[in-house]
Amino acid sequence: MNLLESMVADDSEQVIALQNRAAGLRGFLAIHDTTLGPALGGIRLWRYANEDEAIEDVLRLSRAMTLKAALAELPAGGGKTVLVDHPGLRRVEAFEALGCLIESLGGRYFSGPDVGVTGADLDAVGRHTRYVALESAPGLGDISEMTAIGVWHGMRACLDFAGIRRAKVAIQGAGNVGLALGRILRREGMEIVVADIDPERARAAGEELGARVVAPQEILAADVAVLAPCALGGAIDADVARQLRARVVCGSANNVLATPDVADCLAERGIVYAPDYLVNAGGLIRGAEYYLLHRADSAPSLARIYDRMRNVLEMARERAVSTAAVAEELARARLTASKKFPQLTWRHPLC
Repeated sequence: MNLLESMVADDSEQVIALQNRAAGLRGFLAIHDTTLGPALGGIRLWRYANEDEAIEDVLRLSRAMTLKAALAELPAGGGKTVLVDHPGLRRVEAFEALGCLIESLGGRYFSGPDVGVTGADLDAVGRHTRYVALESAPGLGDISEMTAIGVWHGMRACLDFAGIRRAKVAIQGAGNVGLALGRILRREGMEIVVADIDPERARAAGEELGARVVAPQEILAADVAVLAPCALGGAIDADVARQLRARVVCGSANNVLATPDVADCLAERGIVYAPDYLVNAGGLIRGAEYYLLHRADSAPSLARIYDRMRNVLEMARERAVSTAAVAEELARARLTASKKFPQLTWRHPLC
C-alpha cells in the first residue's frame, strides 16, 4: 500500500505510525479532518494480519468519523487509532505510551473506546492525557447505551418509512451496543433473533432478551424485517445483499457495507438502508456534547437522529438514489462550506 496515495484518496490530514518496543506498542493514529474542530475517534485493538490491513482500517474508520460528526452537526472532525494485538503487547504500558502521544497532539485528537478496548485501558491512557473519554467521568453516561439509543431512533425512522409497526429484528453481535439495543427493542415489544461469534455471549444475550439464538453464519439471511449489524464492519457485501430477506438494514457497526456499491444493490432491491455513520452517532454526539459543549443531557440531540434519517430516506426516494449517496452528500456539503471559509485558528475547549 502507498500510504500517501491512500491519504490523498481519502483526503486525510495526518497518519502517525505508533511504535514503542518496551511496551510492545504498534499501530496507527489517523487524523482525517479538523475543519470543524478536533478529530474525535476511538481506539481499536485488533489482531491485524499485516500492516496494510491496519492502515486500511484506520483510514476507513477515521473518514467515517468525519462524516459522522459532520452529519450530526458537531463542532468536530474525525480520527481513529488502531493498535495491533500481538503476543508481545504489554497492555498497561502500551496504553500509557499511547496517552503520552495523544497528549503531545495538544487537543487535535480526542480518543475514546472502540472494539477490543476496556475501561481499564482507557484509564491507562487517561493517566497521561486529558484527551480521552473515560467511563468514570461524572455525568457522561454509558456511551454504548447512547449509541444504541441513536440506532433505535434511526431504526424507528426506517420502520415508519417502510410502514412496519412491530418487527422481528436480527441482531448480529451481542457486545455492549448490540445488547443495549436489544434491551430497547425488547421494551418496544419487538421479537429478537441474536447471534455472536462468542457462544457464551450469544447464550447470555438470548436469555436476557428472550431472543432466539442462531449461529453467526445464519444471522445475515434470517427471515426478519430488520437486520441490525452490531459487530465488525464489512458484513454486507454484494452476495449478502442479494440474499438478504430483511426489509431494513440498521445497526451500530461502523462501515457495514463491504464496498460503496453495495448501497446501490440494496436500493435496487427496495431494502431500506440506514447509513451507519448517521444512525450510530449517539455515542459520538454524547461525547462531543459532554466534553466540548459541556451539556448535561444529550437526549434531544440523540432524538434528532430520527429526523435526519427520515430526511435522508425522503431525499433518496425523490432522487431515486441510495441513502448512502444522500448521507455522504449532506455530510460533505457541511465540510465543503466550512473549508471555503476556514477558521485560521481554533482552540480546543479543554486547552
